[in-house]
Amino acid sequence: MQKAMELEQEEFEETLDNLAMMINGFGVYDNMDKYLEYATNVDNVEAKLLESVEMARVYNQREFLVGKEVKDYTRLQQMTKDF
Repeated sequence: MQKAMELEQEEFEETLDNLAMMINGFGVYDNMDKYLEYATNVDNVEAKLLESVEMARVYNQREFLVGKEVKDYTRLQQMTKDF
């Protein structure tokens, strides 16, 4: 079970990397003719951020329950704040 948990968290880290790239990419949104596309992207990122915050909480709870060191997801908190 712990191996599966570790694999899930590795995938989650990749998700966080992708989210960071998407958030950083908002700086190039400069064509107002594409505002609907931009709005959709913003909505999608917001939903992924909310889901990621919940997943981080779940992973931390699991780690605590099995006696593992609880992972620090400060970068997720910072991404949410920056967003």
